[in-house]
Amino acid sequence: MDNHPAVRVEQVPAARSAPDPAAPPLIPEPVEAPEPGRARRSRRWWLAMTGSVVGCGVLAAAVTLGPTSYRMLTQKDATLTTPPQAAGLTLDTTDHAQSTADDLRTVLDAGFTVKGSVAAVYGDPENANRSVLFVGGTGFLSRPDRELTALFSLLNDQGGTVGDVHAVDAGPLGGTMKCGSAKSSDGDLTVCGWADYGSLAMAMFPDRDESDSARLLRDLRSAIEKR
Repeated sequence: MDNHPAVRVEQVPAARSAPDPAAPPLIPEPVEAPEPGRARRSRRWWLAMTGSVVGCGVLAAAVTLGPTSYRMLTQKDATLTTPPQAAGLTLDTTDHAQSTADDLRTVLDAGFTVKGSVAAVYGDPENANRSVLFVGGTGFLSRPDRELTALFSLLNDQGGTVGDVHAVDAGPLGGTMKCGSAKSSDGDLTVCGWADYGSLAMAMFPDRDESDSARLLRDLRSAIEKR
């Protein structure tokens, strides 16, 4: 028989891990389950907090970007027409009036990139000396207020001088509207214009004060501009 070193029982892993038959069985301690109500409250709290954070982000974006984006979407596709009757005035179709309107369109087209431009002379049936000269164009304007200021400057470059240009009420169609005063060989006149994200226009009002001119341009705009 070969000589082998004696192996003691405590050196055998199975023997070391085997339970003592005389010892009582080990019973695992029970794990306390969370109360159902508390778990539901915790879940609702996290959902509420997550919703609040997301809601605040959406609200902030709506406050900063929403109104401007909405105005862009609703104003960008404007069209301008010159109907036969507008704001109590009548479209002047004489050759002289047409020639004057064509000159106005040429000035606008030279100074601005517009998709479509229109110009017209509207006569006042009660006073022939108070005819209104109108010109406007359509196209996307990213900064309406700046474009309207540039239109007044363009008029100055053509030999006129419009002073005291300031903002006035633009009316229900929104955007920006400004008026100023100028002098011509035929006397004083008021110049008013509007601009939004889809259109730019200006009108000259001989023998009318600013209040009457601004009101008349708002009425003309309602008849001329469509979206």
